[in-house]
Amino acid sequence: MQPLKKIIALIIISLLSSCTIVAEKRNEKVDKETRFLSPFLNNPDKDLISRFGQPTKTIKEANQEIYIYEIKGKIFDCQRKFIVDNKKIVSGFESTCWD
Repeated sequence: MQPLKKIIALIIISLLSSCTIVAEKRNEKVDKETRFLSPFLNNPDKDLISRFGQPTKTIKEANQEIYIYEIKGKIFDCQRKFIVDNKKIVSGFESTCWD
């Protein structure tokens, strides 16, 4: 019974280690995307449009618009959403593009 417990413990440790590595890689990619998009904050929407072109979709809510850019990837598709206030200034973003 002892060797079986050791093997199970080794498998569990390996799986936990793998999960940690995957989480670290994901966090690195999220940080990279955040650094890429942060310079657009507090700047005119024309900077966005000159960099990414016209948004795929635009949603109007109250005193703001949400510009949605849909990006087709090799493995999966992703979206970048930018919140633009009524003065046409980018006030926030959200992204699922991590690469």
